Amino acid sequence: MTPPPPERTRGDVPYVVPSWVDPVVERATAVVGGPAGRYAVVGARGLVGVAVSLVLMGTAVLALGVWQKGHCLMKGWSTPDQFWRACYSDLPVVHVSSPLAQGELPWVGDVPSNQPPLSGTAMWLAAHISPEGGQGLAAQQWVFSLWALAAVLLLAAAVTATVGLQPGRPWQAAHLAVSPVLVTLALVSTDLLGIALTMLGLFAWRRDRGWVAGVLLGLATLVRPFPLVFVAAIVLVAWRRRDLLPAGRVVVGAVLGALGVVLPLLLVEPQALAGAQQWWSQGAGFGALQMVPALHGLSVPPELTVTVAVAGWVGGLGLAAWVVSRPWRRVLAVHQVAALIMLVVVLTAPSLSVQSGLWLLPFLALSSRPWWEHLVWAFLETLHFVMTWLHIAYSSDPGRGLPASTYSLVVVLRVAAWAWVLWRVAHERPPRRSAVPARAPVLSAPGG
Repeated sequence: MTPPPPERTRGDVPYVVPSWVDPVVERATAVVGGPAGRYAVVGARGLVGVAVSLVLMGTAVLALGVWQKGHCLMKGWSTPDQFWRACYSDLPVVHVSSPLAQGELPWVGDVPSNQPPLSGTAMWLAAHISPEGGQGLAAQQWVFSLWALAAVLLLAAAVTATVGLQPGRPWQAAHLAVSPVLVTLALVSTDLLGIALTMLGLFAWRRDRGWVAGVLLGLATLVRPFPLVFVAAIVLVAWRRRDLLPAGRVVVGAVLGALGVVLPLLLVEPQALAGAQQWWSQGAGFGALQMVPALHGLSVPPELTVTVAVAGWVGGLGLAAWVVSRPWRRVLAVHQVAALIMLVVVLTAPSLSVQSGLWLLPFLALSSRPWWEHLVWAFLETLHFVMTWLHIAYSSDPGRGLPASTYSLVVVLRVAAWAWVLWRVAHERPPRRSAVPARAPVLSAPGG
């Protein structure tokens, strides 16, 4: 008679298995045979196996994103059809409506594009790689397809870095790899480039590569300003630990990384920062709480919008500094401090476009939040995605579109979901060595 295998203990498990600790994941694994069983060998392929599995699943999710944009991919991105079909994407639209179609930088001309520096540069590279130029449907299809391929590589880099950041909870990177919002948001803009650079920068910081981390985070800010919350969080955590030199390298590296792109662009095209210059004179944009008064017919001066936004950044930094400085509090992780800053920034932002939803995924992937919270937020994020296009198309057909009053309710619900998730991330307790409960099958003796 073959002797039973020896009893396994918590120390035998190299990392947390989600199907043992998360009810949502446990039920979801039914499509692949169910949760890991009693004699499953956890970690046999190491973190590489986890990363490869998540990248493959993320690729499938991005394929669904291409399918979701299928109508525009086949028929073209035309107004208002792209709004009714909810298949709008910056990549093909900006390509045909800017000098990109002629192979030039998007900021050239009398009406420069408002694309951020690194986003515009990425679009310019895609236009040069594309074998089809001009403003026709074929050019749009090529640009969109090239970006879809690039998105796979960027998501793979971001997911791999996230797995490396959490060797004890590598499957938490699934919040980034297989999030439902990737289907609708990943191919709307170039934000995945910024997210990949941010996660690689945080990984470099974890590996004590301060200069590299700073350069990567500085480049990420040229896609969206949100990575600044991670730079500020690194400085605050270092200040609490009385070790500011590594954080100083990150700050200097971020400045140098950003200038390394901005200065050459300004020499070639002085209007490359047109988007940043317009930010000071534009009013509230889609998705932001500051837009709600305008949706109800109230006029808000652009100066007030900018003042509130700047005050939000200052207030977020002040709140995080106060929390970090409390002597009775434990030292928070970088992503938790960043979540505190982000919470105030989101509430006071002048604009929170649909693709901004991607920037909540790093916080979920770096935390230990359960999937039910992710799905609640993702539902409201997807609702906002659809309702935004219906509101934009309201002017072309009020009978089918979404009126301003209803859209304002959706905006409030979406921002509330953001604030809820960020608050939960900022105030969670650090996970123990193993979060596997004693009742998990793999930890039981063979006889039960």
